Amino acid sequence: MADKTSKKWLGIILFLACLCALSLAAAESISPLHQVQNGYQDTVNSNKSVVRLWQVETAADSVTEEVNGIAQAWAEELGADLPAQKNAGKSNSRLDVEIRYSRTGHRWLSFLIQARTQYHQALTDQRMTTRTYDMSTGERIFLSDIFDEDEATWAFLAEGVREGLLAFWPEEEPEAEKLAALCSREALEQAEFTLHGMSLVLHYPAEALYEGKHTLMSVTFFYPQIQDMMTEQAYLETDNLSYYNTCALTFDDGPSGSNTPKVLNSLMETGATATFFVIGNRVADYSYLVQRENDEGHAVAAHNWHHGNVTKSSGAALRAMPGKVNQAMIKSIGIPVRYDRVPGGRYPQMIKAKVGWSYIQWSLDTYDWRGRTTAQVMSKVKKAIQDGDIILCHDIKDNTPETTRQMVKYLEENGYLLLTIDELFAKDGVTLQPDTVYYRCQNGDTSKRDDT
Repeated sequence: MADKTSKKWLGIILFLACLCALSLAAAESISPLHQVQNGYQDTVNSNKSVVRLWQVETAADSVTEEVNGIAQAWAEELGADLPAQKNAGKSNSRLDVEIRYSRTGHRWLSFLIQARTQYHQALTDQRMTTRTYDMSTGERIFLSDIFDEDEATWAFLAEGVREGLLAFWPEEEPEAEKLAALCSREALEQAEFTLHGMSLVLHYPAEALYEGKHTLMSVTFFYPQIQDMMTEQAYLETDNLSYYNTCALTFDDGPSGSNTPKVLNSLMETGATATFFVIGNRVADYSYLVQRENDEGHAVAAHNWHHGNVTKSSGAALRAMPGKVNQAMIKSIGIPVRYDRVPGGRYPQMIKAKVGWSYIQWSLDTYDWRGRTTAQVMSKVKKAIQDGDIILCHDIKDNTPETTRQMVKYLEENGYLLLTIDELFAKDGVTLQPDTVYYRCQNGDTSKRDDT
């Protein structure tokens, strides 16, 4: 066993040494194998219901054919039976067949294909499957290609899945037999999963454990937790800190019925993940958007219960916020929030009141909230971006959808992986603490940048 391990790590070290020049080049631009074109087309049925079908074009024809084929088949099967739509707003009827992609390393690419059926802005059904490929060969990657045969590894994964799934709808108890079945070695080897900049995510339909729920449940393993358990090739394809810089794209003040969907479309098109800081008292009215943010793999966090000035609220009112926010979030997506961003960045009052959240500030303000054009925001980003930055945007602003699309493409072409807030801190082993403020995460440094 020791000899096997030594050979594994020796191989990794030699491979990384040979890749030194390649890694520097990859930090300058996205790999051709990771290039994806992703777009959609809407079809209006005779009863005015809408089918939106996303289709991709990748570097491997076989991958393009398989992924698009799954999405096309679902659109044809499920789109034919949609009920009539009265209007495109609160009385809508639509099917969104989406293809979300994410990259890791130099060659691996993951896809999450989802068919989300919505009636009167309520999610009524969801179908999903995943694929991960080595884009240099077109071969599919399975969990058994990522982890070795060590029973301790699969036991670790099983316990993580158990804990992760039990975190959803904390006041409901899933059937023990169903939960145990999902945690079995056989089920894990067949589990739906995607790979991201700093995490392996296992995906489960909520209705598998919680009757009447149609959102997705995600169980996340951050790479620093699991890389020692990986095969040699999987380690190399997830060692992203050796190849790329990182940053986190964040959005405040939503959801917005007009602009948040456009921002989500830009993220779908570019294959990026983000973190949405949602105002708690807007969750009920825009639950369908919060659910979409969650199901499409973005992190959903708090932007307080309301957008008021916290300096004008009592300590008791501030301490009541987490309960109110989490009640709304659990009703919508099944889980409480993990951290907060205070409107206006006025965190001292929250800490003084001992509210107990972790507070995420930012290190790069795009000033899109001032109505800046996409060109103005891009000029700021190009001049100011640094490794480990947290970028502040607002998904309620008209220019933000196009700004998002251009920003992601620029960052990826210049050697950045976009991470969720959770991934950004996990990459350096930083555990978020209550009543503590974080501005960025660069090699574990979470302090405010000197130049901001």
